[in-house]
Amino acid sequence: MKQEIRKKDIAIIGMSGKFPKSKDLKEFWSNLTGGEELITFYNDTELREAGVSEEYIQNPNYVKADSALENVESFDYNFFGYTKAEAAAMDPQIRALHEQVWLALEDAGCNPYQYKEKIGVFLTASDNINWRAYSLLSKNEMVNPFFLNQISDKNFASTLISYNLNLRGPSYFTDTACSSSLVCTHVAARSLLLRECSIAIAGGARIESTDTKGYMHQEGMINSKDGHCRAFDKDSSGTITGEGVGIVILKRMEDAVRDKDHIYVVIRSTAVNNDGDRKVGYTAPSIAGQAECIRLAHQIANIEPEAVTYIETHGTGTKLGDPIEIEALNKAFNYNTNHKCAIGSVKASMGHLDTTAGISGLIKTALVLKNKKIPASLHFKEANPEINFKSGPFYVNQKLSDWTIDNQNNRIAGVSSFGIGGTNAHAVLEEFIADVQTEEDQNFHLIRFSAKSVKSLEQYQIELKNRLEEKDDLKISDLAYTLQTGRKQFGYNRFLVAKTKEEILTALTENVHDSLFTGKLKLNKKTVFMCSGSGVQYTDMCKGLYNRIPYFKQLIDTGFQQLKEITGIDFSKIVYPDTITEDFLHTINQNEYTQPLVFIFEYAVAKLLIKWGVSPDYMIGHSTGEYVAACLSGVFSYEQGLPLVVKRAKIMSLSPEGTMLSIELSELELQQYLTEEIAIAAINSPNSCVVSGTVKAINELQADLVEKGIPNSRLRISLGAHSFLMDTVLDDYAEALKTVDFSEPKIPFISNLTGRFITAAEACSVKYWIDHLRHTVRFSDGIAHLLKEPDTVFIEVGPSNALTTMFQQHQKLNTYGNIAINVIRHPKNEIDDQKFLLSKLGELWLNGIDINWEEYHENNKVNKASLPGYVFEKTKLPARVNLFEKLQQQNDPLAFTLENDFFVNDEKDEEEIADKKGEMSLNYVAPSNEIEYELVKIWEDFFGIQKIGIVDDFFSIGGNSLKALTMVKLVAKAFDIEITIKDFYTKTTIKELAHEISVVLKIMKMTKEKDKEVNKENIIKI
Repeated sequence: MKQEIRKKDIAIIGMSGKFPKSKDLKEFWSNLTGGEELITFYNDTELREAGVSEEYIQNPNYVKADSALENVESFDYNFFGYTKAEAAAMDPQIRALHEQVWLALEDAGCNPYQYKEKIGVFLTASDNINWRAYSLLSKNEMVNPFFLNQISDKNFASTLISYNLNLRGPSYFTDTACSSSLVCTHVAARSLLLRECSIAIAGGARIESTDTKGYMHQEGMINSKDGHCRAFDKDSSGTITGEGVGIVILKRMEDAVRDKDHIYVVIRSTAVNNDGDRKVGYTAPSIAGQAECIRLAHQIANIEPEAVTYIETHGTGTKLGDPIEIEALNKAFNYNTNHKCAIGSVKASMGHLDTTAGISGLIKTALVLKNKKIPASLHFKEANPEINFKSGPFYVNQKLSDWTIDNQNNRIAGVSSFGIGGTNAHAVLEEFIADVQTEEDQNFHLIRFSAKSVKSLEQYQIELKNRLEEKDDLKISDLAYTLQTGRKQFGYNRFLVAKTKEEILTALTENVHDSLFTGKLKLNKKTVFMCSGSGVQYTDMCKGLYNRIPYFKQLIDTGFQQLKEITGIDFSKIVYPDTITEDFLHTINQNEYTQPLVFIFEYAVAKLLIKWGVSPDYMIGHSTGEYVAACLSGVFSYEQGLPLVVKRAKIMSLSPEGTMLSIELSELELQQYLTEEIAIAAINSPNSCVVSGTVKAINELQADLVEKGIPNSRLRISLGAHSFLMDTVLDDYAEALKTVDFSEPKIPFISNLTGRFITAAEACSVKYWIDHLRHTVRFSDGIAHLLKEPDTVFIEVGPSNALTTMFQQHQKLNTYGNIAINVIRHPKNEIDDQKFLLSKLGELWLNGIDINWEEYHENNKVNKASLPGYVFEKTKLPARVNLFEKLQQQNDPLAFTLENDFFVNDEKDEEEIADKKGEMSLNYVAPSNEIEYELVKIWEDFFGIQKIGIVDDFFSIGGNSLKALTMVKLVAKAFDIEITIKDFYTKTTIKELAHEISVVLKIMKMTKEKDKEVNKENIIKI
């Protein structure tokens, strides 16, 4: 069945959440399908140990149960750039929303830092006056009071996250009581349809900040008498208040399909209304209001009620609420007793999550539709006699059931959430039928993952391994695509290249060092393409890429076709012969074939990288390779460049016989061996040169070098390039050059003649290209010149690794630690071409250079997959506090200090913490005087970073305008001086600030001494 796409449809493309006894949605679904109740019941011993009074324990109305989250004190504040003090003051609900929003975005395969369109945020959280009072009354001098007001107030949850993740769409906080989070979903969907944003984040959190256990039951109130929520059952007495966090990521359906997103379900419609006064009281529900809301949702979805075969109800288990809800459903479904529709309530499993109730029901229903199974609604044995089940289609689903349908239509469900005060919300969801998955392709794939710490990286590897061990239809291509396009890169990185799931599992399980690569991110900003010269070609070069990458094949085939038109020879048979013989091996190494082949292959590799988003800032070629660089730079077109290279190769072959010898000597050391018949053809490195000359002279030189033990090797070439042996063909070549339309270079590249960047005049000069053929290739000088540029990656685009090897021979000049990477394998490296290229793309990624993976996958049938999310660091922060007890313990009843225990990480690693706060100064500089030592201590305490140097910039290690205001106060207090925020903005390092403070303190001292003198004189006068 093909999925119909309607303009009004909204796709859920990502979800995250944590609920009682459920650390994630996988565990949540397992608990639901396993019929597990998620409520915790305490025994008397546990309550006494928790400090509950004996009076409470023995009170018959005391219910010894909670539906609470675990580990609410943990928040990876470093990940989000907050200080420990800021995190400690932040509402735990806002903390949890930060982490769950990030996990939901990752589940959706969305990297917010790369996504170019607007992302909206629509969140809610429960009232938390206990926390707000606790935070505002605490003595927290490390947080700006203005900022403290925001981070402790739930109303700022959405905008804090929008700011932190640079989300530029609408940012709403919604509060309609119990229906808040489903209303958030409604507003988010409307914002998408109005095109105010392209992705919308909706959800909510409820975390109780008090440290109480259990609750007192009051007859007639919403909480049950036994801690269970028996929705729709005759023994129901209410619900239990629960905790949880839930987030969904929404996108217009047509966009989600276009973007190859992983789609959980389709939201056909949402509707919201209010009861008005059509009920017995403000807090009571309304049959008319609820029914109208549900009917409106059906109308917007353009469905008949009979299309719906499951409803996730509000289902609180109250004597008043349950009968009214079913009567409203009966009315909305026209009291149709011929239809059958199952109902359930997630509250029966974990209680009522207040503002987060709606999103928990929505998430549960999305999982129901995706898995086509309806979990049991717990504790239902016999219907509440006040509920009118007989007049409608509804029945409570009492056991885990396969969701079967009789017709050919998709499964459709409804989700209801009703708020105290009368704001009703209803959503209509439809299952998503994905296209039939194709068989796994036979390509290799780059699997990569990243984290802000080694610990998180290791833990993610375990999570990824566990995911792969699940028996499902996850395609390796989808796994790779999702990790490549939907994850942000952090400081610690790991990658592998594999073709099958078994290969990946082996690498992840055994940590095989030759297949699993780890590296710390190096942020490089520039790239240099290195284009090699003749001699690097080999039979079947790049064949794996030629057979797998259509764009690369197209470029090579175009070159083969043009060469055939120019020469009448099918060069494809030379590179890719049906049978490899000695004759073929000899042919590919002949100069007239070598140069054109090197040109078209290097050009194709370079153009492929450019198409994938890696463009050179600079280029350098070696002999023939400079023609590739010139062509890429626009000095001449490919159509004119290839015939020119063919002509160059042909006339060089007509030169007098000669040969070439590579020698491990410097240019200076080589001078004594030069004669009229021997010349330096190329200077490849400070200690490696190539000479050209007559066969007789080179033979004699080689014999001499062997006798002296000087390393040397003969090149596979029968001419003497870049020497006097070219003199006889220069005039012919000049005539060919005169036919070329030269243009100024658009991309700077190095001249082989000068070892410096070529000038426009040189590039457009016939004489330059004549001299280029005749004179020495000063490749070493060119590399030395380029190495003056920091943060640069050199990429060899030719076959083999000749230039990478030459680059590595310049390490004494490589003061910035730049690196070179060859992306095409050496012929002796018997590895699949695609596997080799992908491993090099992995190395580039480790060095801060990434490709456009959408371009890479343009011909691949890939989709985003739901994968494990980031593994956050565990920390300990205040979360459950008894404000009144805290105040009673203090001497000052209006203020208290946060415990130091809350500021301790489970595990600290100085290097990792420094990474989390941004790039520290490359060269740590220690403090040298008392003022600098004091400032370092203040900064380290404030940021929670060890070993801050005096040249580290405040804003580079996590500072911002609000943090600066706090820092100004801390510094002013420490030194008893006046300092303005303007002063701080202009003196952003400890060294600069210390100097300024030193001057101020000297002036203050001089002023005091002067005042003393004046006072002394006045006393004498008196």
